[in-house]
Amino acid sequence: MARTHGKRAEEAREKEAKALELRRAGVTYDVIAAQVGWADAATANKAVRRAIARSMQDDVEAVREIELDRLDRLERSVWANALQGDLGSVRAVLNIMERRAKMLGIDAPAKVSAEVTAYQGGTDIDREVERLAETLALLDSQRQNGVDPTASKGQPEGSPNGVAHLGDS
Repeated sequence: MARTHGKRAEEAREKEAKALELRRAGVTYDVIAAQVGWADAATANKAVRRAIARSMQDDVEAVREIELDRLDRLERSVWANALQGDLGSVRAVLNIMERRAKMLGIDAPAKVSAEVTAYQGGTDIDREVERLAETLALLDSQRQNGVDPTASKGQPEGSPNGVAHLGDS
């Protein structure tokens, strides 16, 4: 009789758990593969990683269930008083409900708006960067030719540092 998919999955999980147990005991992946019946160490490694991930997920789920049970019990303990109008109990119930909603992810997602500004070629910023690069090139050229570009003598109009803008004529 052929095995069902569920049966095969259960057997695979059992083999992965055995592999994890062996790895925790310090057994190498090659030995794990041989003992569990896999072809190579890489398969054993992947199986151990799956078992670890499943174990962590199981742990998270178990903790979540315990915490939800605690919240339920706390809520039951103050519910009657909250219904009678006791403000402290009402606050407690609302806090419990808020915590449960966060744990279960049932609150509506927060809406976020963002503004994105994309600059494309030919913009004012690109032209300014090009102008500044040309100005720096001119300053370097003047310095190489022995000219002090910061000298105030003979300053072009509208240029406080004595360097004319290349686009100015």
